[in-house]
Order: sequence, then C-alpha cells, then structure tokens
Amino acid sequence: KYLQVATDRHRRVQLVDMMLDKGSTSLYKRKYLLWSICFIIITLIIFLAYRNNNMEFYMLNTGELQGNNNTKGNDDIAPMKTNQATESPNPPEVCGAPAKIDPLVPVRGMKTIVVAAYLDKWDSEHVRVISIVYRSEMADHHCLFCCGGRKFTSRAQCHIHRDHFGFVYGTADLFCKIPQGCSLPTHLAVYTPLGGDQDVSFLPIHNSQPQPQTNAFPYDFTVCISTMFGNFNNVLQLVQTIEMYKLLGVQKVAIYKNSCSPDTQRVLDFYHSTGLVDIIPWLITSYINVSGGWRPSEFPGDLHYYGQLAALNDCVYRYMYKTKYVALNDIDEIILPLKHRTWNEMMEDLEQQYGPHTGFEFESHVFPQNINEKSGRFHLQEWKDIPGVNVLEHIYREPNKAGVLNAFKVIVNPRLVQEVTVHGFLNFDYHSIRVQQNFARMYHIRRPQRHDLHQSDLIRDDHLWSYSEKLVPAVNEVLKKTILGRVKAT
Repeated sequence: KYLQVATDRHRRVQLVDMMLDKGSTSLYKRKYLLWSICFIIITLIIFLAYRNNNMEFYMLNTGELQGNNNTKGNDDIAPMKTNQATESPNPPEVCGAPAKIDPLVPVRGMKTIVVAAYLDKWDSEHVRVISIVYRSEMADHHCLFCCGGRKFTSRAQCHIHRDHFGFVYGTADLFCKIPQGCSLPTHLAVYTPLGGDQDVSFLPIHNSQPQPQTNAFPYDFTVCISTMFGNFNNVLQLVQTIEMYKLLGVQKVAIYKNSCSPDTQRVLDFYHSTGLVDIIPWLITSYINVSGGWRPSEFPGDLHYYGQLAALNDCVYRYMYKTKYVALNDIDEIILPLKHRTWNEMMEDLEQQYGPHTGFEFESHVFPQNINEKSGRFHLQEWKDIPGVNVLEHIYREPNKAGVLNAFKVIVNPRLVQEVTVHGFLNFDYHSIRVQQNFARMYHIRRPQRHDLHQSDLIRDDHLWSYSEKLVPAVNEVLKKTILGRVKAT
C-alpha cells in the first residue's frame, strides 16, 4: 500500500514537471511570435511611410502607374494603369523640390489635380492655376511660390467653371495672389495644410515674360485638339485633317494625348519632328475615372469627356502669346471657308466686317461616315490598308434643323478669352457672332447624328474636293515617311 502511494506521488511529480517544462516552452514560443509580429509591423510601417512619401514622384516619373479605376480622395490618390510614358525620372529641382514640366499634378490631401499655372493677364497680381477639382469638396488650397530660391505662401481662391455637365469633377481656376517680397515668381505648387508643403511638385509659371506686341506672334493659327484617347487609331483621317490645316494656313497643332495606337504615334512623332505638332501628355485616366461622353446618365464616369474642358482652357493660355488666333476643334472637324482659300483671308474679311475684338462661331455640319460617295474617285489603292476614315469619300451632309441652336466651334484671339467651353466662351468680355453658312462652315465627318433622315434627305457638298489636288499628294508623302511601308509589309 505504502509502495503504491509512493509510486503515485512520484508519477504526479513527474506530471507536474512535464507540465512546467511544456509551459515554459509555450511561453517562449509566444514571446518569439510576439516579437516577430512587432518586427513585421514596424518594418511595414517604415515601408509604407517611405512609399507614401515617394509615391507621386515614382509613379509619375517611371511610368509604372498602379491602382484601379476608383476615384481617390486623399493623399493616397494613386495613378491608374497606363501605357503612356511620362517625363524624365530625374526632373530638375527648384526650391528643393522637383519641378514638373507636363500638366496634371495631384495635390496631396485632397482630390484636386493641377493642370498648369499662368500669370493672369486680367490681374497681374495673381497667378491663375488651371485645375480639376472635386466640386463638392471644401478644399483649402494654398499656393507655394518659388522666387529666387526662396519660398513664399499665399491662400488661393477657387472658381469652378459652370460648365461641368453634372459630373462630380469640374474645371476650376485657382487664383494665387503673389506675396510681397516675391517680385519674380518662376514656379508654383499647390498644397493643403492637411497634406503639408514638404512633398510638393513645382510647376513653371507660364506667360510671365514680356509678351510680344500685337501681330508679332510666332504663329497665325494654332489648333487645339482635345483629347486623343481610347488607343486612337484613326490614322488616315488624322493625316488628312492635319494636312488640310496646313493648306488653310495653320502653323501649330496642339494635341492633348491620353493614348493612341503605335501607328498613330509614328505619325505624331513625324509631325512633332517637323515642329508642326506639340504633343501634350494628358494622363488624366491615371487619377480620375473619366467619362467617354458629355452626359453622366449615358456615359458613366466622374469627369466629362476625358477632361476636355480643362485641356481646352489650358490650350488657350498655353498659346496665348504664341499665336494670333486659336481654333478649338476635334480631330474630325475642319472649318472650311467658302469664299476664300485660307483662314488668313477669311479672318481678315471677318474682322473688317465685325472688328478685331470678336469671337467667331462656325456652325457644325455632320457628314455621316457610313454614307460613301459612289463614284469611287478617292477610293485610292494606296490608302486601302491605312486604318481610319477617308474624309474625301464623305460628301453628303445632314441638313441642320432650323430655329434651333446647332453646335459650333470657334476661332478667336486668345487674348480676349478668360474661360472657354466645348462650344464657345464662358467668360468673354467681348462679343461673338455666328458666321453665315454661305461664308464658312465646319465639316464634321463622324457617325450619323440625325436618325430621322433618309439618304435622299442628305445634301451633296463636295467643297473639300477643291483642295484634293494638293491634299492627296501631301497625305501620301506623310504616309510614306511614317507607316505606309510597314502596313504593306504586314
């Protein structure tokens, strides 16, 4: 009996010892696991802090844009995927911060995207910063000026343009008062107190140098094309339109490019090398879920038509002192004079009639691209494999409705304009007139607009053919130098 009790006691002691040993091991493992988790969390926090501080610089300058199609609303605004290149990964610095050249810079801590900064023609004490803002956001915008290597700050006033078509984002002007002691500002950054002014990107302040006198501009006409998107591949119409612009007297075409096909890029590169085309990177899809149309109910998105309004306003200010006139067109639109051969002759005549302080509206006429001219006169063999619309094959236009305001596009002296919209002006201290249709009209070669018409209702209008003798060889020459050989080989 005593032996059994002793044996049982010994076993209990052994059991307790085993339990203590296991408990020590388990405690050691728990401590090790806890320290491991703490180390991982601290490492992750350091990585995220570094990533947030360098997100904008890295993503915008390496082209490795990441994210999704959701609109961001704070300092974590993340670029979406794009196949387009950005500016150099090593931009110059001003006042200790990187200086951007291309438009579209997100502001940390808010949903604002800054397009570009211009010394305001209408108030020389302010800089006008063309921007895209989230209209319902009560954003507190501040301006950081760089003047001779020194920083100065002022608070911005935000004016949202009234044409936003009901989208949550809209074009806006931020007015930054130039601070005392900053007599020659060269660069500006926009920030919010929430995001701070440490990790900012400066943009150059344009139009700050002495400007040329009247009629002493590098160009007579600049065409603003906004915006090229959707992997644009309408190569033939692009070349035909640009060559028509040249015949009409245009010396500069500004294209705000979001995306295009490789063939289109070859054509753009060629025109850029000649000095005719300026390609302005427009990577708005990196930041905002844009709409492909003008009505939110039909074309969902947060911003009208790839930011077209912001691009048009930027183009007016960008070329304000470089060109006598700007024309705000799409790539499928050509304003044709009917009583003159060139825009110079046409505008000289119009200004003699209405005066120089006038904006001129040219009514749009739709030429349905599904209705071809039957003779095949311009169904050329050398163009059959070129992607895109052949404008010379579409010479039947829809009759415009009487008694309604039909669409139009404008040619105007940019120094008269404060704000523009798709069709005309929003803030214009002068007057505009609708040019008579027998004097000039806009040829818009596109899909049909009026579905109530039969083909017999269309009007034959082959005025464009009067330019064909020079247009056709000019188009062929460009295609030979860019994509014609590659297309034939394919």
